[in-house]
Amino acid sequence: MSWAFHKRLRGRKKETPAAWTAGESINFNVVLSPPPLSSDDPSADFDPDYALAHASEPGEAGEARPHRGGRNSRRQPRKPRKITPDYLRRVALHYLDRYSATEASLRAVLHRRIRKSATLHELDPEIPAWVDALLKDMKRLGFINDDAFAQTRAVSLHRSGKSARAIRQTLVGKGIRGEALDRAMAAAADELGLGEDTRAMDRRAGMDFARRRRLGVFNPLTEQRAERREKDMAALARRGFSYDICTAVVDAHDEDDLRDRLDIDLDF
Repeated sequence: MSWAFHKRLRGRKKETPAAWTAGESINFNVVLSPPPLSSDDPSADFDPDYALAHASEPGEAGEARPHRGGRNSRRQPRKPRKITPDYLRRVALHYLDRYSATEASLRAVLHRRIRKSATLHELDPEIPAWVDALLKDMKRLGFINDDAFAQTRAVSLHRSGKSARAIRQTLVGKGIRGEALDRAMAAAADELGLGEDTRAMDRRAGMDFARRRRLGVFNPLTEQRAERREKDMAALARRGFSYDICTAVVDAHDEDDLRDRLDIDLDF
């Protein structure tokens, strides 16, 4: 197209309706009645419910379209399956493939599946024996090892800045209790190079947590240390650290003074 043709198109005026040019007024409030749905039935002209009563195809007036699902549609929940030894084994292997677990946590997973199945199916009286045999087999194959799980979790929680008390509570929630819990804490302290001194774990974890959160002596704004003393002690106490560790962190003059108060080697 030439430039002159574009100019002519751009300069054209919009066409005005003929009724406006003739001086007639247009009433926009007039509601036009739709044509009858069927010329054979005279009631279609004046019956407002005719379309609702005589809709023949899906999607017309009066009939909802079938729901085909989509991004926002809810997926129907699966029906619980009947409990069998093979089904319990598949559930256990699927869970252990995704998560590390203890004997107690895996037993809780299996019990949840059993309770869900009981809402629809009749339970076999041999199910408790199946669960015990399955857990014994998982331990024999090495898929479940409470001691290794507890030691690994204790070390990771210590490095995240949790106290020995908080670590014990977490392991108890996973089903580690009694002598197994004591062995796990001692093994974690030995792995961290502290022998079997679990109190040294608290001192190191408290110092590491205070350094990351810039609490007490690690606050670069020295004029704010006195104002934030109570808040810093509360943050340490919520982590499970003792009163001695909390006061040492907020009352120390510098990092060397804190190491002397907590009796921590300079290599740390």
